[in-house]
Amino acid sequence: IQTGRRALREEFRRAGMGLSGVNFAVAETGSLCLVENEGNGRMCTTVPKVHVAITGIEKVVEFFSDVPPLYSALTRSATGQAITTYFNVISGPRRAGELDGPDEVHLVLLDNGRSQAYRDEELRKTLQCIRCGACMNHCPVYTRIGGHAYGTIYPGPIGKIVSPHLLGLESTSDLVTASSLCGACGEVCPVRIPIPDLLQRLRREAKHDA
Repeated sequence: IQTGRRALREEFRRAGMGLSGVNFAVAETGSLCLVENEGNGRMCTTVPKVHVAITGIEKVVEFFSDVPPLYSALTRSATGQAITTYFNVISGPRRAGELDGPDEVHLVLLDNGRSQAYRDEELRKTLQCIRCGACMNHCPVYTRIGGHAYGTIYPGPIGKIVSPHLLGLESTSDLVTASSLCGACGEVCPVRIPIPDLLQRLRREAKHDA
């Protein structure tokens, strides 16, 4: 561990820019909430002079009071923890008198098919995903073949319904059949996304378009 720290921390110290994702972005305060267990995320957001955060538009919540219940659902569903090792709230660059933090903070909001999904009353539910991974942990197919077999950024049950509206159903039609439709993913989803129902709909559409 110490060898890794000595090598990697020097890389963070020399970096001019740090990149991160965002778990929740708060419109009320302009805060970026990042959840992690390792600590490398905090190094990316604090040590370099410039921090660039990238997130999908569905990660924006209205009020800061919306964050605690989502945060609790995320950590408990992902790893069974009551709280993660690191929960970071970033509300701007380093202010006068503060000892650490970047000189600049930039937020990039990605659409990339999300608005298209939002216009569909059923597919809109996929945007509720908080990326906890509970559906993958309980999926008999995913636990057998792992994530790389899916060939997309988002694997597992949630990936089978998110990828088609990001990449198009024509290029992801094989994904919607990689399921036993046992229903475990829908049962454990903390935000109640009806994954099996959406998989069946996408299967019908893929068959119709074939």
